[in-house]
Amino acid sequence: MYNDYTNLRAIIFNNEQLNKQFELNGFVIIPLLDKEEINILNDAYHSDLFDNPEGFYSTSFSENEDTKSLLSNTINKIIEPKAKNIFNPFKALGSCYLSKTPGTAGKMPLHQDWTVVDESKYDSLTIWIPLQDVNETNGALEVIPGSHRFSDALRSPFFDNPLSLIENDLRKDLQLVSLKAGEAVIFSQALIHASAENKSSKTRLAITYGLIPEKADLLFYYTNPETGLAEKYIVPTNFFEKYNTKIGEKPDIGELIDTFNYQPKKITPSDYVSQKHIYQYNKNKHMKMKSIFKNIEHQSFFEKEGYLILPILNEQEVVDLSTYYNSLQLKDEKGFGFHVSMDQLDKELCAQIRAKIWNTILPRMDNYLENYKAFVASYVVKESNPKGVVPAHQDWSFVDKENEGYCSITCWTALVDTHLDNGCMGVIKGSNTFMQNHRPSPSPQTPVPLSDHMFSIFPYLKTLEMKAGETLFFDNRTFHASPPNTTNEIRLAAGVGITQRDAKLVHYYLKPDGNKNTILKYNVDEDFFLKYDNARLSRMYENGEVISDYEVAEEIDYSCEKYTTEALTALIKQAGNEYNIPMCEKLAVLFNYDITGSKKEETNDHIEEVKIEDEHPQQEEWIDNRSFFETYTPMNILREIKFKLTGK
Repeated sequence: MYNDYTNLRAIIFNNEQLNKQFELNGFVIIPLLDKEEINILNDAYHSDLFDNPEGFYSTSFSENEDTKSLLSNTINKIIEPKAKNIFNPFKALGSCYLSKTPGTAGKMPLHQDWTVVDESKYDSLTIWIPLQDVNETNGALEVIPGSHRFSDALRSPFFDNPLSLIENDLRKDLQLVSLKAGEAVIFSQALIHASAENKSSKTRLAITYGLIPEKADLLFYYTNPETGLAEKYIVPTNFFEKYNTKIGEKPDIGELIDTFNYQPKKITPSDYVSQKHIYQYNKNKHMKMKSIFKNIEHQSFFEKEGYLILPILNEQEVVDLSTYYNSLQLKDEKGFGFHVSMDQLDKELCAQIRAKIWNTILPRMDNYLENYKAFVASYVVKESNPKGVVPAHQDWSFVDKENEGYCSITCWTALVDTHLDNGCMGVIKGSNTFMQNHRPSPSPQTPVPLSDHMFSIFPYLKTLEMKAGETLFFDNRTFHASPPNTTNEIRLAAGVGITQRDAKLVHYYLKPDGNKNTILKYNVDEDFFLKYDNARLSRMYENGEVISDYEVAEEIDYSCEKYTTEALTALIKQAGNEYNIPMCEKLAVLFNYDITGSKKEETNDHIEEVKIEDEHPQQEEWIDNRSFFETYTPMNILREIKFKLTGK
């Protein structure tokens, strides 16, 4: 459902920033009336003119046409000139006063206003202006930001409420819109909104003014009780001024243009969760990163997609780094099949490797980057292993204030040509903007949003084939992973961590008190990452130890937001990711499952089973007959990693 304002909908505000805010949130707030105008509007309203001013009351309900006309004209005279300065050409739908007397009778339930335009092309808007300050004491509006794009169900007094299944969830997410007298909240009539009771001793008074784009037809939907069919009418712009006193009746003005079967699709709790995450993703997309690439197109692509590939090293530099790696004769000390040199126990050697990689790669990166600094470097090695999948994950948080434009970036330089067969890198495009969570150590003890989704999102991975010497830059928030290396050679790369020059390096460590609800934030330097690898931090956590040679800056409450598979998949698709059929077909052969993830029946063309040594000495070996999704459940992966890191 969710779209950017640059889609096919008519742009109604004449200000680009207002259009962006409106498309994202479904409402904007602007100052509109001065004190004199507020006084004029207050003076024109007299509650004794109306039949039922108790509780919530709209003057549009009045059957006294002269009074309605007088009040409407007073509002229009003040608002219409202002509206012409705010909006592109529009049609006015009418105006009225809204009063809310003290007491529970004034409470307005959760709702959306009726569908009155073709919402695939247009928005209908309400300008709502209080004539006194409004807040939690006197029944200010409450809204759910972004909810104007949560559903495409038609809304009418004759159709079932599409929100009925999620009302409890909605109430928890309502946000109060406090306003000063004369400020206007301009909102989509599809926005989910409500207002609480007036707990003050005075009536809350506001005015409202409706409008639609000039080219939009004003629509009304009715269900004919004789046929049970929905009827679609084009009606005149003054329709609601008259129909508000006849709600529930068949329209007596307007042109019937369509008759059809209709049953609104109700929003399910799962739908709602998915749409909330998509809204947050769209919100995060508008956060500006502090520039690090010299080329504005490179910067823009990186911010949007979360990654970028650039040619960095020449052939001789690739040979130089590869030869140096081979001379080290490094071992896979953890036994994963995938390893990084910074995990070596000899930390002096780690420092020498860091210096070698920095001295080779950083001068070349200066051609593309500015105002940056490096903080870590390591060889990244994937051994030959037909089942050596690196699951989708995010890297640690390395810098402070990621929500203020700072970020950390891994610069992953291929030292051999990489492709699907040798386990090339893959990313989920745009996932750098999905979540703005802290990413603490250690793994796998720290619960993270992807803990339950390591492989459910794997099929959407965009695999990136690269030439030796090319560098993949990716935001450490970007989901990344790699398929197995099924060749006879190692897949060798050199990784460098960088950030903005003025960024503060930090490390977040899960407090080892067993509660998993607090993280310790440390101010660190680049040598921290030589001393503390994940394996060491994992053992420390299991032993209840904290980092003692760096200062704790603060303790932070920590909670891991849970995403359903449906919600995460919706986000992934929203960002333009597609099902990676070639990769999934390759994995299906390797793990003997069909493309749906189900174990295949035994056939004559099944691959040879991979024998894995058991951890227990009383058994010599065992055959892994499980399917990919049976073997690589998140829990099985976490158990295996934890055992190899800690022995527990």
